[in-house]
Amino acid sequence: MNFVFFSWQSAMICAAYFAAGIIDSVCGGGGLLTIPALITAGVPVHYVAGTNQWSALAGNVTSIYKYGKSGNINFKSGLIAAVAAIFGGFIGAELNIIIPAKYLKTIMIALIPVMTVLIMVKKDFGEDDMSNNMPGAKLIIYSCLTGLAVGAYQGFYGPGAGTLYLLSFAFLIRLSLVKASGTARLTSLFAAISSSITYAFSGFVIWRIVLAATIFNTIGNYIGAGLAIKNGARIIRPLLFAVIVLLFITIIIEQ
Repeated sequence: MNFVFFSWQSAMICAAYFAAGIIDSVCGGGGLLTIPALITAGVPVHYVAGTNQWSALAGNVTSIYKYGKSGNINFKSGLIAAVAAIFGGFIGAELNIIIPAKYLKTIMIALIPVMTVLIMVKKDFGEDDMSNNMPGAKLIIYSCLTGLAVGAYQGFYGPGAGTLYLLSFAFLIRLSLVKASGTARLTSLFAAISSSITYAFSGFVIWRIVLAATIFNTIGNYIGAGLAIKNGARIIRPLLFAVIVLLFITIIIEQ
């Protein structure tokens, strides 16, 4: 691939991946910034997804390390959801072939305002970790449902999947927003690894961009995870609102 980018494009991509790293590590949704940045920089459409996946991979691992070290990952729920998400991804990809994307987008346009209202009404949403009160069987079932549902969405459409994992872990498993964010990062990593390997073998990755973007994205993830762990719901809630609004606008524009 002989794609050539100039200094302004390079600076824009690095800035986008730095900001996305902070957002991703806090509440997911960083791809809503990085994918438009790559497209604006002139990256050919077939190379956007692969380049984006690889550029965010190291940052994802960095935030997982930060969350895990502070005890803010529910490994049991996250790993169960990750396995289920692999199957969900296959289901979503198959559905994408037979069902027009506009139908899923219409459903999301209806659901996103509902999710926003629920978060606004429930003032103590995500403040405390209540997962210890949940029976083991129920936790397994809800984790599987989370992985299947969000994994299918990820395979079908994609943008904002990390945010949906966070919301699912917080609503269903009743994790605190901090622990839900850390667990969402763990689950997202497995899907990212499998798809990244696929893109690498297909040749649809611009490695020069990946090298630069990875550095800034990793720094952003390190800072963002630290902010989330230190400030909890106080910083996660407002960023979560912003990402949900951005996802809503993106879906409407593409509708």
